[in-house]
Amino acid sequence: MAETKKTKAIIIFSALILFVIPELFGQDTLICPTIYPEGVFVEYGLGSYSVKDEYISKEKYSGNLPYYSFGWARKHNRYVYRLEMAYRNSDAIRNFNVSSGLTQFSLNQGFLYPLKKKSLFKKDLLIWLGPSTDLFFYYSKPNIGSSGINISQSVASLFSLGFNTDIIYPLSNKAHLESSVRLTVLTLGIRLTDIQDDDQSFIEPLTLFSGLNSSFNLGARYFIFNQLSVKLAYKFELLHINAWNPLLSASDNLVIGLTYKF
Repeated sequence: MAETKKTKAIIIFSALILFVIPELFGQDTLICPTIYPEGVFVEYGLGSYSVKDEYISKEKYSGNLPYYSFGWARKHNRYVYRLEMAYRNSDAIRNFNVSSGLTQFSLNQGFLYPLKKKSLFKKDLLIWLGPSTDLFFYYSKPNIGSSGINISQSVASLFSLGFNTDIIYPLSNKAHLESSVRLTVLTLGIRLTDIQDDDQSFIEPLTLFSGLNSSFNLGARYFIFNQLSVKLAYKFELLHINAWNPLLSASDNLVIGLTYKF
């Protein structure tokens, strides 16, 4: 009974976030600044990645996991709509002599509303904040043998509600410093579980503390001309799921991107 009430409360709260918060942000909000880099963008990144997936092993696997991203941002009068897809894949994630094939996919979309303009070192500091929805998929298959009903692969999927924050600090008409944070708050999680454990459900409602998927970016953007800009940034990603066998992954990436406004 307690679990049923908890699940209903999470569903109701999720619906409030999805439908009510955008309306609250839309009331008496500021006119969206024109400085936001809208248009179609592509990004590529490379860096270190490590994961400890206790469904497979308590040992840490690490290596290089390339990052590919494609998206679109569109400014409206009082908000920015942003859509981004990211894909990561590698067969070179290793633990000593054991390698693993790993795939990650995410789809994030949200609305960013401008907050009141701030000032830093006599220059404008522009901040956008808004709700988001996020779909995330994780698949790992170590190159080890399996026997009987033991499964040497791990699958997880997250359907999340959260928040996006973007910050821009203009250095000049052509150069900006940029930062962003993506954070999930409420999640419906799906996990490949031990088929010998009849008491363990493969689907669970998760919170910020039991199913966190987040990222942080810090970098610089240079406008080659008004419609085309290039970005160089540091990107950190963190995934933590502990409702089942714990899954923890983190990555550091150097990312380069191009944005073109049609």
